[in-house]
Amino acid sequence: MSFLNRLLGKSEPPKERVRVCVECGMPVADHKQWCSILQGQIELQRKAEQKPA
Repeated sequence: MSFLNRLLGKSEPPKERVRVCVECGMPVADHKQWCSILQGQIELQRKAEQKPA
């Protein structure tokens, strides 16, 4: 059906893309607490905060 819409010039607004975490399968904004990727990000933020001080 989308092929016909393209031929006829009808367009629908682009869909919003959502980044999904590879490990926990949730959107990046809604990581699970057990996700090691989230834990790594938190650890990097802590190190960045401690270093300049």
